[in-house]
Amino acid sequence: MGIGAIEDLLKASMGLSVASIGPTAIARAVQERLSACELGDLPAYLERLRASGTELQALIETVVVPETWFFRDRHAFAALVRLVHKEWLPTHPDGVLSVLSLPCSTGEEPYSIAMALLDASVPANRFRVDAVDISARNLAQAARAVYGNNSFRGNELGFRDRHFDGTARGYRLRDPVRRQVRFQQGNLFAADLLPGAAIYDVIFCRNVLIYFDRPTQDRALVVMNRLLNAKGVLFVAPAETGLPAGHDLVSTNEPLAFAFRKAGVLPHQRKRKAAHPVKPLAPRPPVVQAGPALSAARAASQPRQ
Repeated sequence: MGIGAIEDLLKASMGLSVASIGPTAIARAVQERLSACELGDLPAYLERLRASGTELQALIETVVVPETWFFRDRHAFAALVRLVHKEWLPTHPDGVLSVLSLPCSTGEEPYSIAMALLDASVPANRFRVDAVDISARNLAQAARAVYGNNSFRGNELGFRDRHFDGTARGYRLRDPVRRQVRFQQGNLFAADLLPGAAIYDVIFCRNVLIYFDRPTQDRALVVMNRLLNAKGVLFVAPAETGLPAGHDLVSTNEPLAFAFRKAGVLPHQRKRKAAHPVKPLAPRPPVVQAGPALSAARAASQPRQ
């Protein structure tokens, strides 16, 4: 029993393919937790992992290194706005657009979705954003909604002036945007993840599939297909665009957006309806507490600071 068994446990619990980040990153995280637990060898730590969901979560928190920023791959957000104005709003005069960000990391992506829609004059009562991630630590940071310079990249930073206040600790997101997003810890591969089907009009699932092997990627896309409604749109990352086609998803042909919808659903086939039913997440407290639930998350091989 050794590091290989721990790698297998991480894959079973969160889908992580060790090859995607390298064994050194896993070994470094394991060593950090060995020291924290004051255990002397790998067999003893493996036994602890198998017996304790809390320690398994702690190891996952150590492996996961968030790497995200506001409006990352911003063409996707522009495409979202176009689709909402051209297709969704005209056919849903009284509905509420339901959007999922999974994994949501420290909140930059779901908050970007909310800012993009608000800046495009989509009324706040016409959309909601659910945000799910593996990491209780990431979710706690997202709930605080205070960000440093690393979360703001590129030259198009006008949104920062519109939606943030400068503080001694960083830029604090204003409440009108925060109110649009609800965070929840969850497991992408758990049977109880967001129970129900076809509950989202838009899903952002970006920069996580690249950390899975092919069978695990397929499992994740099965989940996305279940959660996406018949006329919904799935956004993936640039490096993941070859994967949806194997699950009856076809490109929307939005330039550089990497957006897909279920095969056979074309804009002219959409019918007008009075309202759009949604199943919102249950209200959550403002501070997320650590728990046993796990979900797929972004992992990275950079050394932890």
